[in-house]
Amino acid sequence: MSEIYFNPSHPGIAYGDGELQGPGEKGQFVKLIDNDLFQVVSDAADVPVGVIYNLDKLKYVTPGATDRNKVAIYLGGGVYETDNVTGTINAGDDLSFDPTAGNLKTAGETDTVVGRALAVEGSVVKFKLAL
Repeated sequence: MSEIYFNPSHPGIAYGDGELQGPGEKGQFVKLIDNDLFQVVSDAADVPVGVIYNLDKLKYVTPGATDRNKVAIYLGGGVYETDNVTGTINAGDDLSFDPTAGNLKTAGETDTVVGRALAVEGSVVKFKLAL
């Protein structure tokens, strides 16, 4: 698996006092499931609270469903770049999260908007976080 590109160009608020339960990668959106406990979104009805910036885990070990690892997430706005996307995104598109992968996608009519695409260059999307 190739390394996911995620760059906080002009970051918002970073929160690093939580844990991620189960697997996750930078650039994936997370929901709050308990006190300081996050999980990658897994359903279209989930309420995302931020996007993973850093995960303190062994590089080649995938956590089990109940394993916990320290996680830093960004929330409270900011501008970010990532190639962790599903489908085609164009500049100006409202963005949502893919409930099966937790990454960015173009928002549909009933999707929760998590940001707006500012620019797209190749496979990299620069976006403003709306959480």
